Amino acid sequence: MSRAKSPSQRTGNLSGAASPEVAPVVHEGRAPRVPAHLKTSGREVWRAVWQAGAGAYSPDTDRNIILRYAELHDRRADFLALIDAEGLSVVGSTGQPAVHPAMRYVESTERELRAIETAIGFTPEARMRLGIVAAEARRVAASPADF
Repeated sequence: MSRAKSPSQRTGNLSGAASPEVAPVVHEGRAPRVPAHLKTSGREVWRAVWQAGAGAYSPDTDRNIILRYAELHDRRADFLALIDAEGLSVVGSTGQPAVHPAMRYVESTERELRAIETAIGFTPEARMRLGIVAAEARRVAASPADF
């Protein structure tokens, strides 16, 4: 019969109860300038994301994922405008009514958007986590240093 290793011989991840507290990271300063290539939808999303995550996102490390998110919103808006102009149903190859082919791209774009929304805190659960972190970060940044 085997015995458990002594704590000094154990390797691997710490359990949740034993893991050290991680101080929230606060990023001071302004959000990055809106990239020039973004269209109306992407610009609005860029500003909204940086405002919603004020203090929680870093322009150095989070810029690319937020840029990708804004670009996907532009892509989605373009597809929806095309579908709006041409109609949701089109004539299929054999003359039957069919859903506009761009709807397939709208759906795949929305799938990518949902994945990024989870990563940047735009789902209810992720937003709650981010809100707690951002609120704690603002509180720590606002409180005087304890020296």
